[in-house]
Amino acid sequence: MRKGVNPEKYKNENLPQFSHRVIVPVYIPNLEEDYYKNQLSVFNAFLENLFLTIDLKVSAVTLIDNNCCTSIKDLINSYLDNIDKYIVYAENKGKVLPVLEEARGAQEKFITITDADVLFYNGWEQAVFKIFNGHPKAGVVAPLPSPSLAFYENTSVFTENYLFGKIGYAKLMTDTDAELYLYGMGNSSLLNRENRPYSWKEKQYFLKKEPKAIVGAGHFVATYKSAMFKGETNYPTKKFENGLEKKFIDELCDRKGWYRLSTVDTFAFHMGNSIEDNQLALGNKEGLIFSEHLFEKSVVYKKSIIPYNIRIFLFKVLKKFLNL
Repeated sequence: MRKGVNPEKYKNENLPQFSHRVIVPVYIPNLEEDYYKNQLSVFNAFLENLFLTIDLKVSAVTLIDNNCCTSIKDLINSYLDNIDKYIVYAENKGKVLPVLEEARGAQEKFITITDADVLFYNGWEQAVFKIFNGHPKAGVVAPLPSPSLAFYENTSVFTENYLFGKIGYAKLMTDTDAELYLYGMGNSSLLNRENRPYSWKEKQYFLKKEPKAIVGAGHFVATYKSAMFKGETNYPTKKFENGLEKKFIDELCDRKGWYRLSTVDTFAFHMGNSIEDNQLALGNKEGLIFSEHLFEKSVVYKKSIIPYNIRIFLFKVLKKFLNL
């Protein structure tokens, strides 16, 4: 039988309010297999640099433990003071389902979804939100140049801007950033462009309006307008399957009339399953301190008014007849 009144009812405390949430799914089942043997140091570098490069007063972190091994759990416990929400699954549920559950319920206007092997550079939030502010129809912004994904789920940006001369095609991405991208992804051919006179390393599509933004974004790390996840009710039925991220995450931006963009400069590096001293040094380079007012200035609901099916048709016509 209950006696008295719960004293918490009288404290009248305000709930913490954040503008941005970083969602991190992690699955490291052991440190013995070759693929995972370096993951403890990789994950530690990820956590250390993440918390060094965000302001915990305005940006909260949700960490999803997909049934990791004891050593990884111990590492997470050492960072618990900085983690706003810690979710532990009894079994690995893949990336998409846990991320969707958190993204659809997030109260923050912006969320970053990141793999747990990314090295963030100082100033990455500043760079990303400058693009959101300068381009109100941006729906996804990656903190590193992603020119080879210009056409991936991106009909809105081309159908609304290309014929009006608002999209440029020139070299904005430096050779250093291009090589860093290829090195991190472990695939030297990702910036090749068959049957075209220029590779993605030599020329990139970009929005001319300041701040300039490269057209295209991937999904191993990117910041999203959380509104694009609202109202969605379907969930995957498999833990892993080719195309799950495309179907449940990537295509939402374009279908709802927003752009997929990325920063001109590199503010994040994909460490993968190995780590080197030069990578850590890159993560500590000078950068801008994040300013909260960038969140307040970001426009959330401005989007393309052209219906999605019409945009798909117009985009195909543009690509075919203008040889994009």
